[in-house]
Amino acid sequence: MPRISRIVCSLFALSLVVLFTATVFAKEKGKAKGGDFDYTKTGTFMREMESRPDFPVAMVLANDYVYSLRTLGSKIDTSHQNAIIALIKSLQQNNGGFVADKANKSASILYTDSALDTLGMLNAMNAVDTARVKSFAASLKNPDGGFGFSPESKKSTLATTYFAVRVLKATGGLDLVDKAKTAAYVKEFEKKEGGFGSVKGAGVADARNTYMAAYVLNTLGQLDDASRKNAVKFLGTTPYGGSKAKAMPDLNEQLYAIRALKELKATDRIDRKYTMAFTNRLYIKVNGGFGPLEGYGSTPDSTATGLRVLAELDKLKGVHVKAPKSAPQIVTAPKSMHTMQNMPH
Repeated sequence: MPRISRIVCSLFALSLVVLFTATVFAKEKGKAKGGDFDYTKTGTFMREMESRPDFPVAMVLANDYVYSLRTLGSKIDTSHQNAIIALIKSLQQNNGGFVADKANKSASILYTDSALDTLGMLNAMNAVDTARVKSFAASLKNPDGGFGFSPESKKSTLATTYFAVRVLKATGGLDLVDKAKTAAYVKEFEKKEGGFGSVKGAGVADARNTYMAAYVLNTLGQLDDASRKNAVKFLGTTPYGGSKAKAMPDLNEQLYAIRALKELKATDRIDRKYTMAFTNRLYIKVNGGFGPLEGYGSTPDSTATGLRVLAELDKLKGVHVKAPKSAPQIVTAPKSMHTMQNMPH
């Protein structure tokens, strides 16, 4: 081959390499911006429950379904929206509270919060008697300033106090809270090293309880600077705050850590790079869902939590997943099915 021909061939080959490299780089750059997530698959995964004759099955699954599809910019058709509202209405008890599903009769503050959260996303709060909801939440107030889980389990905990404050805020009932006493109760869960735990006094702090405490104190206007700084310091020692802690990271805790830092006005401490890398590792490419821990399969609940994490990082802005052209028909009314899951609202 003449020398000039070899030069032309070499230049041509080089140009192909440059073009290929540029194309690959452009694709990788696009992935880096949006993550390696197929949101259409995620939407399809969450819509699988639509084919069930007992859709939407239970309170938790209804909440996961509504949150996920709305966050993905995917339309919920009227028949499914009506089925969800009908289920929630049927789960309100005479005392104003809500149960998890039709197999249960004891209303709790946990599922009452879930009911209002779901109805709020559907702009359907007027579908239930919110005055009775407010009365139910207020009835769980204890002399120690905390709130109980249910009429049958009235012992105060930090978690149930958090849910009660959320419910009372949503129903315009914060005036029923003794703000100073409730704040003092919550402060009993604060740890010397910073952060809040699930038990009073000695014990270990965690992101979940730190978020719940920060939310309550913030909502009641009782978050002091010392508690705020100590909580931020504690979150910095967790895998979610930029440290190299060896504890196995958990998707729920990741969400609570982000929300806690937002409540504590420390958004600059959110380790976004770590969070995206961790969330990527939990993504199940086969069905578009997310697992709760590395090595675990996807569930509707953990998938909704994964989307909540991405939403907190503003990674879902502009996402719009088209709804399928034809949706499965609702065959029967919801049947009972008890589903007790960790609900990061």
